[in-house]
Amino acid sequence: MDYVILRILCSFICGVLISQTGSFIQLGTRNILASPSTLGFDGVAILWMLVFHSALLYFGWAHNPLYFLLSGLPLFVLFGFSFTKMLKGKMRFERLVLLGLTFNLFVGVIFSLWQFLFLAFNLPFPIELWFGHFRFVHSQALLILILAELLLLVGLRYFWNELNLFSLGEGISQNWKLKEKSLYAFLFLSVSLATFVVVSLFGAFSFLGLIFPIVARELWFTKFDLKGELLWGSLVNGLFLMVMDYLCYQFPIFGAEIPVGLIVTAVGAVSLIVLLWNASDRPFHPHSELLAKPRK
Repeated sequence: MDYVILRILCSFICGVLISQTGSFIQLGTRNILASPSTLGFDGVAILWMLVFHSALLYFGWAHNPLYFLLSGLPLFVLFGFSFTKMLKGKMRFERLVLLGLTFNLFVGVIFSLWQFLFLAFNLPFPIELWFGHFRFVHSQALLILILAELLLLVGLRYFWNELNLFSLGEGISQNWKLKEKSLYAFLFLSVSLATFVVVSLFGAFSFLGLIFPIVARELWFTKFDLKGELLWGSLVNGLFLMVMDYLCYQFPIFGAEIPVGLIVTAVGAVSLIVLLWNASDRPFHPHSELLAKPRK
């Protein structure tokens, strides 16, 4: 397949996955400050990649994306279940965000130290891992992304009615006696595995999982509409990431391409600062808890 077409498709599906998983984690926690970045999912994926990369160099093995995904799959299934139990245990959301951001900071320190040691010993180091990019796309990556999106859509179809009722508020969901345990497991396992797939193939796109769902939710044709947010809104966000990456590809600076993840991370970080600055301390502030409007 032509390189440009392959790159366009991969960046588009990544944008869709990031938007959907961001919506999942915000719906599951009922908070717009939740994302794979703020809750540590990105950090776990990057840390695992560092460990795996070091093991490959130590044993002299060739890198294979499929083996990498299969070896890390049990870890991220366990992480998804662990997060489900933490949330089910009613851990304060502020503490979860603090833990997630602190863990990401810790991973950043480990990343810098690892990079220093590798460069000091003249060993190859995946510097581009920290900021996502699509410079090294391949057909196998496209197939993995398509499979991940199909699995997510199948699960979404299965839990669609429960997710609609759950989004109306905790009181309504309890009255209908929803199987929240299964729903939580689907939401956070999807977030964990999809984040792992995207980061392992193309690196981290920090804070996009926080901003994309808000953008999809605020579009006039998707406001307070789960179908619009999770389907049409995610398609719009996928197109945005695709266009941003195509511009990075078409307009290099002195022959060097700026990673698209660097640009979107900067935008996402500024957006997070604005959200935190405007957040109210009132417990029932309308922007702190995420609830859908019931259809008449």
